[in-house]
Amino acid sequence: MRRSKLNPKIIFKITQSLIREKTLVQRGRPKTYTDALIISIFLYQTLKGLSYREALEETSFALGKVPSLSTYHYRISKFPKKLLKILLQELAKRLLQKEKILYFLLSDGTGFGYDELYPLKILRGTEVKKIKSHIRVVPVVGVTLSGKRIVMTAESGGAYASEVKLLLKDLNEIDPALILQAECFIADKCYDCIEVMERLMELGVKPAIKVKETFRKKVRHPLRKISKEFWEEWGRKRCLIENLFGTIKQKLGSQFKVKNKDIAEKMGLGVFVLYNMYLLARVAFFFLVLLTIKAIFRYLHIKQGYFSNSLLLGIDTLCGFL
Repeated sequence: MRRSKLNPKIIFKITQSLIREKTLVQRGRPKTYTDALIISIFLYQTLKGLSYREALEETSFALGKVPSLSTYHYRISKFPKKLLKILLQELAKRLLQKEKILYFLLSDGTGFGYDELYPLKILRGTEVKKIKSHIRVVPVVGVTLSGKRIVMTAESGGAYASEVKLLLKDLNEIDPALILQAECFIADKCYDCIEVMERLMELGVKPAIKVKETFRKKVRHPLRKISKEFWEEWGRKRCLIENLFGTIKQKLGSQFKVKNKDIAEKMGLGVFVLYNMYLLARVAFFFLVLLTIKAIFRYLHIKQGYFSNSLLLGIDTLCGFL
């Protein structure tokens, strides 16, 4: 993942194309600045790890008129997390249109810190567990047949939030059409829950969750037996989501420069939105390069007759595939 692939203009164009603004305002004054603009600035702030004032200064050069500091802080504190989840799922739909085939699903929880940074570095043992200035995010990641990882949806919560409850929110809000082709859903034994497995079966996805068992306590429930069989076959793929977390935190960091928990939870969702945006921007970049090469080849073919019709036909086929 390269942060240089995303600039304020690209983020704004993608966000504006995917977020539908409400045309009718029931009460209050009409918005001077659209939700797409506010979310774009917010995502750029998350991408670069900037303060509120720095984010407004840098985006003003690319996006033109931006809100004042107080207006911007008010708007990002008030817009719902649901907007980011809608944006995340819309990006996943666009990416799946290119990839065509979804192979399997992964899920796990990860954490991001905010506000207090230094206590986490100096405290040891049980004292670390008393700090509450961190949030938890549980994404659902789809792996395509070509090996590309796409974040399908995600849910964030406060410190020590239940990962099972966050995952159930993911599964209840996800579009079933997105994950219909998946072979199975891989997760560790933290998600060994009958309710999760039942919801997966309703969505048409086989559970491959590691089940808890001991020498005396055997697996009895039929869904847990199915999950155990699939885990033995697919469980080794779970490392892919840990690798994804490492990639994202290496590029975007694991600490947010904010003091508000709700804004930190939105930033936790924002990092996965940015990851999907990067994948979409990369596909668009290669497509533009290919179109440029196609135009050059066609010009040389018409003017000089350098290339055969079969080569041009192959380039046309490749463009159609992308």
